[in-house]
Amino acid sequence: MKVQYLVQIENPHQNLVKVTLRFKRKAGQSKMRFFLPSWSPGSYLMREYARHIRWIKVEQDNGEALYFEQVTKGEWEVDWNQSLLKAESDGLSVTYEIYCKELTVRTSHVDSTHAFLHGPSYLMGIKGETLKDPTIEFRFPPLWSKLTTGLKEVSEKREEFIYTAKNYDELVDAPVEIGCQETDGFRHGGKDHFLAYYGPTYPHDQNLKADIKKIVETVSAHFSGDLPYDNYTFLTHFAPKLFGGLEHLNSTALQFDGRKLNNRKDYLNYLSLVAHEYFHTWNVKRIRPVELGPFDYENEAYTSLLWLAEGLTSFMDDLLVYRSGLSSLEEYLEAVKNNFEVYFNTPGKKFHSLEMSSFNAWVKLYRPDENSKNSTISYYLKGGLVFSVLHVALLEKGKSINDFLEALWQHYLARPEKGINKSEIYDIVRNLAGENALSQFATMIETTEDIDFETAYKKMGIEFKWQESPTPWIGADFESIGDRAIVKAVTLDSPAYQAGLNAGDEILALNGVRTLKEDIDRLSNYMQINKHSDFLISRLGVIHKLEMAPTTGPRILKELSVFDKALAEKSFK
Repeated sequence: MKVQYLVQIENPHQNLVKVTLRFKRKAGQSKMRFFLPSWSPGSYLMREYARHIRWIKVEQDNGEALYFEQVTKGEWEVDWNQSLLKAESDGLSVTYEIYCKELTVRTSHVDSTHAFLHGPSYLMGIKGETLKDPTIEFRFPPLWSKLTTGLKEVSEKREEFIYTAKNYDELVDAPVEIGCQETDGFRHGGKDHFLAYYGPTYPHDQNLKADIKKIVETVSAHFSGDLPYDNYTFLTHFAPKLFGGLEHLNSTALQFDGRKLNNRKDYLNYLSLVAHEYFHTWNVKRIRPVELGPFDYENEAYTSLLWLAEGLTSFMDDLLVYRSGLSSLEEYLEAVKNNFEVYFNTPGKKFHSLEMSSFNAWVKLYRPDENSKNSTISYYLKGGLVFSVLHVALLEKGKSINDFLEALWQHYLARPEKGINKSEIYDIVRNLAGENALSQFATMIETTEDIDFETAYKKMGIEFKWQESPTPWIGADFESIGDRAIVKAVTLDSPAYQAGLNAGDEILALNGVRTLKEDIDRLSNYMQINKHSDFLISRLGVIHKLEMAPTTGPRILKELSVFDKALAEKSFK
């Protein structure tokens, strides 16, 4: 089916976008359905984008309104049998207005300064139809001078902004930035790579183009053959407190706090984000779990393999920054140490395996609450650490994670239309590292058994250096409402947990003395290890007394210490 999209932004300060689909119905067709997706590939949460639609109308080419009704939360049906036709017409248009005011990589945002349009959040599809070479035209205020996207441009006039895609999947998989964004670019592998930056930054000395180019060169060198795209686009939004990214077929949308570019550690985090999303060009957008395509945009796509999609990518991102020469070995290991700290302080690893964490992404990872760290573990976090252990197992066989990546890539190239399943991944591990390594790897994926990371890292010339916590610890995190101290979360099996302290409790007093947020921040100064203290709390407006005795806190991973630098450098080369 041939479909033409028209996207109009007439008054951007009102945060509204008008979209029109024009197409012809099939001969004899009496009903058809159109829909707006409920989720975005790469972000596993039902976001219910249709909630932002303000109105819809369906008309024939002659201007006659057609009868339609909403049949699900994001689906509508046109019924020609119930339309009072004055004249037969096969051509029709679906027009709707949608509110766009959420600046994330998974949503659309339009205001007086720019428009960021995320395909699944604003572009409807036609149920049961394969769209062939759809076109999309954008019309927007003349003061906006640029449009940046990975879509193929087919405009015939300078003032037009018309693009095309192979199908609906490709159309919605290309975010669009419109405005006066800063643009730049470079060539690699004979192909153009475009850079676009929206939003303010503080003064900094970083050469973003040169550093992103290094990452592109390093990542692409891990996979044989030509680059799997005609061109590639990096879109970055700089705004306070933003951080995140989402991969697309030949582009990525990134968000970062532009005030932090001149801070070395923060800048390395940005580069790691760039590497993470660009690596997804191969791992996820091509190499993918079998369940992740073709897409059903209205229902969840359950998979137990997100440890491959995101865990492997999380292992590679900081490593790729190091391999690009943009960070030192010490800086790389500091990033790894931070990941281990979070892992060791997440009790939920006792309850969810990587497979379970992946399968429950729809209700766990993207919907965190005060008990999340007590009940589950991130497949990003644990997955990345597990792949570091596999890397060691491969090194012992004279190979490395590079060989695993190439084997995955060759598997994809042999049948690009299909995804990969667990048994095929396991076969690759077996072929590269042997049966014992596969058994160890499968245990880390499928169970919650403790993992001996320390022994693995010693084989790479790296030791874990621990430090005992010297201060009293109750195992509760706090936030403030004004100067009131509110419990934000309680750690499983901690003194606070055992005493019955709950998230949402307000701490009124400690040992009979009024306690405010500033006092909670210095709690360790007022308590002693193994000595009981009395807490007065308010829970749902009712006053309660609790007694608890602090303990020493969990030991702290002070550093990943290199005792054989030559071995460590060789291991991560």
